[in-house]
Amino acid sequence: MKNAKKERVSALSGYSAEECLKSVRQIRIVTRAYAQRNQTGMHTSLSRSQGIDLADIREYVYGDDIRSMDWNITARTGKPHVRVYHEEQERTVYLVIDRSASSSFGADVSKDVKILEVAATIIYSVLKDGDAAGVLLFTGTAEKYIPARKGKNHAASVINTIISHTPRSPETDIGMAAEFLLGRLKRKSRIIIISDFDSPSFEDAVALLKRRHDVQAIRVSDGHETEIPDVGPIELIDPETGEQLLIDTSDRIFREHYRRIAEAHEERLTGFFRKNRIPALPVDTSDPYRDVFFKLQTFFGGAA
Repeated sequence: MKNAKKERVSALSGYSAEECLKSVRQIRIVTRAYAQRNQTGMHTSLSRSQGIDLADIREYVYGDDIRSMDWNITARTGKPHVRVYHEEQERTVYLVIDRSASSSFGADVSKDVKILEVAATIIYSVLKDGDAAGVLLFTGTAEKYIPARKGKNHAASVINTIISHTPRSPETDIGMAAEFLLGRLKRKSRIIIISDFDSPSFEDAVALLKRRHDVQAIRVSDGHETEIPDVGPIELIDPETGEQLLIDTSDRIFREHYRRIAEAHEERLTGFFRKNRIPALPVDTSDPYRDVFFKLQTFFGGAA
């Protein structure tokens, strides 16, 4: 009789649950170690809103940031004055995680395993100081919604759900996920969309979500998606539709056409993020975890 424990398989591209949980344990250790080295870090920026409130105006003292100078009051009083700010109240963080079939792609490491790394790092960073985090797993529909809660047990439960959840649909619909949250979240929250963003039109829904909440995007991709190497005839399969296509990668014209399509998609996506002031971080499946951690630290404004 085969060992039942060894037969356990995660829904993440065939990786065993044990392999995924081992990676998550390593992520937790690394996240804790790096956080202890830094007085500020990912958590501070994640659990606070992007805005700041004006708390007071006082006379300038040596060492104050010149950028906080209030020139109107300085001119009126004849003495230099600075504005003193405090951060807005803590806000809940929601991770919107793509579990569609396209996220199973990856040359060495699949996108959904890299998405797990990113999500676990953020969850531990948010919850380690007692703040609340929630999750929405989505494909072509909202598949699993976990309301924001606090605590280590909640973190473990959320990560186990990400690993064990078997998607019901192969498709991707980011717009639907945005609309789902618009109907659920009444308080302004930090929303982090983690996806390859290979989805039908989602711009309107995400733009509306951005007007009501703080939205950030983490785009996980694989370098092989943007450029096809010259390896002769190959069969491509769309993981979301199952459509099969035989192509000749030795055809230079075809490779160039594919490259231009990929570049145009990248430009549209970048333009959308810029227009709507949505901070976006690219993560590649080839990025080692240490690089991913420091990318996240920089992205969320922490000290690396």
